[in-house]
Amino acid sequence: MKVRIAYAVIGVFIGVSVLIVFGYKYSNWDAALWGLTSGIVAGLTLLVHIYYCRKVAKGLHIQPTSLSRCMLLACFIQLAGVCGFVVYLTLAVTQGQGLQLYGAGYYLTLVWCFMTWKWGLILLLTARRYRNQFYEVYTILPKSENF
Repeated sequence: MKVRIAYAVIGVFIGVSVLIVFGYKYSNWDAALWGLTSGIVAGLTLLVHIYYCRKVAKGLHIQPTSLSRCMLLACFIQLAGVCGFVVYLTLAVTQGQGLQLYGAGYYLTLVWCFMTWKWGLILLLTARRYRNQFYEVYTILPKSENF
């Protein structure tokens, strides 16, 4: 659990760092905002981990509806990341752009779209894992193998 929390903290720190570096130093605001979005999603993942640890430590149960909402949000974040990846890859290829640090570098932006997708996937899997653990402990119905 400590490794997961540390990984999420690093994700938040890198997301904020990308905003500062790519936004102010290199003027690539697309990559900066996608990096910030990635950091925000890493922060949501961190909050889910901390919320779970606190509830388990106190012996309380978790609300599965809030975890289901996190899962739905993670699906939309993943969709945004994939759409951004496709759009920026298409722009980079059609405009014949190489790797650029300054200005609108589309290849660097699609890297941060991928990172946003990745954090959306991690948020989805984390919320799903904790929700399934809740259902295993607090329900008397047999667990469905399909979901």
